[in-house]
Formats: sequence, C-alpha cells, structure tokens
Amino acid sequence: MRYFITQGQLHSIIYNYLDEKFSESDGKKIVNAHNPDAYRIELFANTGSEKIAYYFFGTGEYDDWGPGGEGTKHYGHGLLQVHPNIIDTMRQMILIRETKVIDIVADWVSEKFGVDIDEVSIYPKRDKPPVY
Repeated sequence: MRYFITQGQLHSIIYNYLDEKFSESDGKKIVNAHNPDAYRIELFANTGSEKIAYYFFGTGEYDDWGPGGEGTKHYGHGLLQVHPNIIDTMRQMILIRETKVIDIVADWVSEKFGVDIDEVSIYPKRDKPPVY
C-alpha cells in the first residue's frame, strides 16, 4: 500500500526523529584554540555511538598568490558530517533517496544552530553499500 505525504510532513517526521535521537546532546559551540574564527558543534546520539558534527573553518588568509601579488580570500567553510547509521535508519523508515535524507538533516542542523552548510559528507565511510 502506498501513502503520499507532503514535503512538510516529511520534514516533520525526520525533524522529530532527530530531536528525539539527539535530545541528550547539548550541541555547544567549541572554538578552535588556534583559530578563534573556527569552531565545531558535535551532537552525540542517545546511544553514544552515532554523531552529527558541524565544522566551520573560519576566514583564512589570502591564498593562491598570483604574479601580481593578489590572492583569493578564503571566507569560511561549513562542513557537516553525518553518521551513516542515522541516514540508513531514516531510509528504512521511509522509502527515500539518500541525498534527500542528507538534505533534510542539513536543513535541521542549519535551523537548529543557525549555521551555513557548504558541504555534507557521510562519516565514517561505509565498508560496503547498505541493503534496504
């Protein structure tokens, strides 16, 4: 039997799942001691074995120096790493593309902590592809 749900309902289901899974974590901002513009936010699941981590690499110096002495300014980069078990669990609950789950998790982190996400990766890497 097929059920159709709206995009808002889909987001709500995944947001509720993530809110429950990470209810114990505080998600505090931890500033890098060597670069005050860089920080991380780590969320550990209630089980303690799965996590979502956000890393912001702050504004850097000019790089790619050219012959004219002008470089490219690095304006910061937000990286999100999601444990594969979190994605696999949601894909088993709802038949949904992996990329869509990753996008919704990124939206959840962005809304919850007010951060910009430039890149998302699954970490640690899977040994073999999941079977659904």
